[in-house]
Amino acid sequence: MLRNPIVCFSVNDWSDIPSSKFHIMRHLAKDRKILFIDTLGIRHPQMSSKDARRALEKLKKSLSGLRNVEENIYVWSPLAIPYHGVFLADWVNTHLVTAMVKRLITKLEMKNPIIWSYLPNAIDIIERLSEQMPTSQTVYHCIDNYAEFTDVPKSAFERMERRMLQRADLTVVSAKLLYESKKPYARQITYIPHGINLSEFRNNLERSVKLEGMSGLRRPIAGFVGRIADWVDLPLISRCARELPNWDFVVIGPSIVPLAPYLGIPNVHFLGRRDYQDLPNYIREFDVCLIPFIDIKVVATMNPLKMYEYLAVGKPVVTIPMPEVTDFAHVVTIAKPSDFPAAIVSAFETDSEAARAKRIESVSGLSWGDIAERILSQLAERSNGNSTE
Repeated sequence: MLRNPIVCFSVNDWSDIPSSKFHIMRHLAKDRKILFIDTLGIRHPQMSSKDARRALEKLKKSLSGLRNVEENIYVWSPLAIPYHGVFLADWVNTHLVTAMVKRLITKLEMKNPIIWSYLPNAIDIIERLSEQMPTSQTVYHCIDNYAEFTDVPKSAFERMERRMLQRADLTVVSAKLLYESKKPYARQITYIPHGINLSEFRNNLERSVKLEGMSGLRRPIAGFVGRIADWVDLPLISRCARELPNWDFVVIGPSIVPLAPYLGIPNVHFLGRRDYQDLPNYIREFDVCLIPFIDIKVVATMNPLKMYEYLAVGKPVVTIPMPEVTDFAHVVTIAKPSDFPAAIVSAFETDSEAARAKRIESVSGLSWGDIAERILSQLAERSNGNSTE
């Protein structure tokens, strides 16, 4: 098994909501050093107070230098110009970030590191690093269709991603539709869906936690956990709340969209971000868990991590139709938005101890550790000249 150190180009900052790259790198850090590079950004910034605050936060992180956040995990926040696809911005980013990353690799004494990228727009940097470290292997871990994100320069990202697919020794995708769309351009590609560390996640249920924002809520409770982005169907949640006035609806997570139009709904409660280790206890308080996404291109290629977290606690799940939830149709309720209120009530009324045990069992063999080792195993086969798919 490969034990090389890893340089990870992440699409999120380390301090963001824990997601797949956080869990995988944390596992791999058990026996190697990880240089975790916070996001280079994917959106073109707007003239807004939110983007101004984000830029100031990035500046502060960048000025703090290399941070040893956990054993074997070192985080650096690059100060990149977020205008990807613009020649001058790309040139400056490539030269400055590459030079700093190479310096950090030397400082951390990382020999022949694996370059593991979640970002297609890191391709120029990765190509320069590969020139300087010709024996290093590259993994492109594609978990979203970034070209479809709002405010992303679509054509530039599509071009950068094709180059990344052709450069990477192994491309890993987390959704079947991503596999179909990336396969024609990839040197080597494999489909590995998301997972969850079941025992670790459920062990948090034994902790004594004060669940702020939950006191005084009526039952039943329908809940959503995750980033509130423009693919979350807030009008659907508000409609369900109106049609089910005896239910309370709880939404947990940071928002990157305006919430003002929904704050006046008396049985909808936005609690903001909560610590990851507290999420199992919040989810346990839900009677039904929701995946209320909008049916758009970017959603069709998502593998919703929250589904695994809901199932790990044994809760009923009501989700819109998505390709990646069909394999779990025996343990979740798939409903069109028009049928959501009725599906929520039905999922609640038909819940049972047997159904809860079946849901937990459905995610019992999907640990992040197994996923990480599977990727490294396929990368090793690739380096030995064996094909893997």
